[in-house]
This record gives sequence, C-alpha cells and structure tokens, in this order.
Amino acid sequence: MLTLMLPIALSMLWFGISSCESRGPAAPEAFLSSAAVRAAGARLYASHCSVCHGADGSGNGPRRNFMVPPPANLAVPPWSRRRDAGRTYAVIRAGLAGTAMKGWPALTERQTWELVGYIESLGHGA
Repeated sequence: MLTLMLPIALSMLWFGISSCESRGPAAPEAFLSSAAVRAAGARLYASHCSVCHGADGSGNGPRRNFMVPPPANLAVPPWSRRRDAGRTYAVIRAGLAGTAMKGWPALTERQTWELVGYIESLGHGA
C-alpha cells in the first residue's frame, strides 16, 4: 500500500512546491551569497532542519523513516536554485501542506533568509 501511495504523495508534494507563491520579500543577491549569512544559516539549519533533512540536506535525517512523504532533498532544484529563493522562503515560513514540513513563523525574516542562503549553497557543494 505504501508503494502505491508514494508516487501520489510525491506528485502532491511537487504540486505543492510548484504552486507556492513567493510570499516573502526578495533578498538581495549579495545577501544570499554572503559567507556570514550562509554561516548563520548553517547554524540555524543544524538546530532546526537537519533532524529531518539530514546534515547534508539530502533528506536523510534521523526522522526520515517516520515521514510520508520523506523530507525533500534540499541539495537539488528547486530548493538549491537561486531563482526559487522566494519559494523556499515561503515554504520555510508557512510549511508545506500534505507533508511533515511545518512552518517556522517564529524565525525572523533575516533568519529565514539566512536559511535560504545556506540551503541554496547546498547545491554548490558548500
């Protein structure tokens, strides 16, 4: 049964990702590329995200086996693509329906963009 549900869950996940609007303000390129911003994002990621998404962002965190659909691999598009930074911001803030990804509205706008900067760097082998 799980085997039959997984493709459906993954398509719902992709639909949810692709239909998210950028609800956050656009962060300046230089901000997302800043080493200091990415270092701050790495610290936030380690404390808030790695338990599900894994230390390297590949979706292999310790909680993975308990999640349907499994956590997203953040090291691949759309998550690691700069042009999708607004979408990533929106998902961090509000969560993603139909998944275990809860929103993190308690994070400040700056902290959320720091996470986005770090997640974007995962796709570059950082």
